[in-house]
Amino acid sequence: MNKLKLVFEQTMMVSFMVLCYISVLGLLAFRGTDTGFPWYIPGSIVLASFFCSLVTVFLLSDAGDNKDESPTKYYIKLIAHFILLYALIMGFGYLFYWYRGTVGFIITSVVYVIIYAGTWVGTRLVFLHDDKIIGDALDKIRDEE
Repeated sequence: MNKLKLVFEQTMMVSFMVLCYISVLGLLAFRGTDTGFPWYIPGSIVLASFFCSLVTVFLLSDAGDNKDESPTKYYIKLIAHFILLYALIMGFGYLFYWYRGTVGFIITSVVYVIIYAGTWVGTRLVFLHDDKIIGDALDKIRDEE
């Protein structure tokens, strides 16, 4: 159940961040122009986010929990995660025409790095919030005893 929750949270967080980026880009860069995107782009973003979440759950869900695991192995998994997600995003980008040409490829790559870092920060905040809720519940139980 926890892995399903993680897939859902990651999918929604990444999709939200990408769609916000597209909205801000539309407001700042394309205001006053007749630029738009096809109807399937938002759905392709959610689908890509879902596949990224699956990669995250299968590759990193147990990483760092095992005390016997070396830090080197964790960082190798993290680098593999970054590369796999990058390949997945750029593949979806090519398939669904998220970018055109070299400049679009570079911009999409930069946005990927920003969203990747933002997702790590957001996931950390979600886990800290969950830990706080659990800690508060345990404190309440201790106080009642």
